Amino acid sequence: MASEKAPVKLAKKDVVYVGVILVLAVVLAFTLLQNMIASSSQQSVLNAQQKVLDNVQNVYKNLTESNVEVVSVKDEGYLYRILLRLKLPEGDALREVYATKDGKYFSEAGNVIEVSSFMERLDSERSFANCLKARGFVVVGQKSEPNTVQQLLTIGNFANRVYFECSGENLLACQQIGIQAIPTIFYNKMNYTGVKSREWIESLTGCK
Repeated sequence: MASEKAPVKLAKKDVVYVGVILVLAVVLAFTLLQNMIASSSQQSVLNAQQKVLDNVQNVYKNLTESNVEVVSVKDEGYLYRILLRLKLPEGDALREVYATKDGKYFSEAGNVIEVSSFMERLDSERSFANCLKARGFVVVGQKSEPNTVQQLLTIGNFANRVYFECSGENLLACQQIGIQAIPTIFYNKMNYTGVKSREWIESLTGCK
C-alpha cells in the first residue's frame, strides 16, 4: 500500500506572512477603488464645468457674433467666475461673468440672466433686425446722444444692422441729406424723427 502523505503544516511565521500579504492586497484594492471613484467624480465635475463654459461662450458668440475665448475659470463655491476675451471688430475686450454650476444662469455687471430665455430673445431680436434691414429701414443718430441710444435699445441687440452713425466722417453726409434732428428713421422714402416704440416700428414695417 502507498503510504499517505501527512498534511503540510505552515510554520507560524509563514501564517503571519500570508496574513500580511492578504491585508496588503485588501488595502491596495481599497485604495485603487477609492482612486477610481475619485477620478470618476473629478471627471464628472470637469464635464459639468465644460458644459457651463460652452453655454456661456455660446451666449456671447451669439450676442457679439464674434469669436469668444475662455481666459480663466475659478470655482467660487456655488458659482464659476469666468473671464472671457471677446474678439470684436474694434479690438479685443475682456468680460468677467459669473455662472451657476448647472449652467442655467449667468451674471454680468450684476444683471442675472437665464440662459435659455436670453438665447430665445437674441434669436427674436436678430430676426427683427434682419427683417428691418431687408426692407430698407435705417436709423440715423449719434450714439453719444441719449435718444439715439434709446431708439437702438428699442430695436434690440442687433440694431447696428440698421444704424448709421451721424458723426465724424459721416457728419457731412448727414447734413447734406438734410438731417435736422436725431434720431431720424428712414423708411420707404419717408423720414420720421424722434424715438419710436417697438409697436410703432412693427406697424410701419410689418416686421415682428
